[in-house]
Amino acid sequence: MKLPVPQAWKSRRFWRETLEAYVYLLPTLAVLGLFTFYPFINAFLYSAYDIGTRTVPGEPVLTVTAGAEEWAGALRRGRIPEPLVAFLAERYRVDPEQLWVRLREANRWVLRDEGGKREFVVLRESEVLTVRPAVTRWDLRPVGWKNFQAVLADRDFHKALLNTTKYVIISVPVTLALALLLATLLNQAVRGRGLFRTANFLPYITPWVAVAMVFRWIYNRDIGLLNYLLSAFAGLFGQEVSVLDWLNDPKLALPALILMQVWRFTGYQALILLAGMQGIDREYYEAARVDGASAFQTWWRVTVPLLTPQLFFLLIISLIGSFRIFEEVMILFMGAGPENSGLTMVYYIFRKAFESGHYGPASAASVILFAIIFALSLFQLTVVQRRVHYER
Repeated sequence: MKLPVPQAWKSRRFWRETLEAYVYLLPTLAVLGLFTFYPFINAFLYSAYDIGTRTVPGEPVLTVTAGAEEWAGALRRGRIPEPLVAFLAERYRVDPEQLWVRLREANRWVLRDEGGKREFVVLRESEVLTVRPAVTRWDLRPVGWKNFQAVLADRDFHKALLNTTKYVIISVPVTLALALLLATLLNQAVRGRGLFRTANFLPYITPWVAVAMVFRWIYNRDIGLLNYLLSAFAGLFGQEVSVLDWLNDPKLALPALILMQVWRFTGYQALILLAGMQGIDREYYEAARVDGASAFQTWWRVTVPLLTPQLFFLLIISLIGSFRIFEEVMILFMGAGPENSGLTMVYYIFRKAFESGHYGPASAASVILFAIIFALSLFQLTVVQRRVHYER
């Protein structure tokens, strides 16, 4: 059966407008393709390989025939011939004081430049010496699903998944609830309302490094502000509290991270909810007042249902952002925290790839993280969105 062709498709105007739309979208599509889709596709492909690196000699940059035996004799003794030092200094800006023979073999010597973090390989082939820069190459060996099996059996991965889940379950609803309460207060006609709105948005636009460094001082065991305030508050009731080591106690590391995140994102989410509140038609409130609804009933039965589009949006971006937490952990704890108490999914991937050099398992872990985020987002779009009420 031949399907009818829509009449609009036969119009030149339709195709011209469609082409114009894609031209305007092209920069966004290019950015998404380069920084989102391409890395994910590579991670998915690399997850099926055991990936390693090896150093091999590159193309020759210097060939020595006359005097090759003298050069070889000097290299055997761990000395670098002066002409070779002069050549490397002129061509590669190598500091002679930081150049040394790292490896000596029968017909192969490796020179290390500590200043430039480079290496050069000297090879002897018959009566000829060749100098070559060392080149790092990838070594890929197919392993199928073994990387996924290794990650799922890794205790550190279990710890990272548990920590991230705890962080998401606590921080997302707490931040959203506080933001809703704060937006309700900022929506009232109070003096200095604009100043309060600006002050609540400042934590979100403050650089993360500055925020984390300030919180490192706040959480300091001996001179931290938080311990001082807790002691002062307990002193009002004649009580004493023990000094808490927020950054070095495994039981307190995750709560400290959650507290910092809630402080930073509450104001940002409150402003989005505030904008939604101010967009609600006043007729709904007048109707509720006529029906005799109290202030709380009006807020619960009118404001909250009509804010569900904004709440739904914040829920999605909060879940995605919470699962991707990384910089905060690294800066706050200068690592994964005491006993890996601050180890998150993204930090686990980072450590696997760039500290351990296990790129295959790291790629597999990133695919698992993507699957978790995708499943949660799909659940929200198909199930949670049914509870969203759009104003007609």
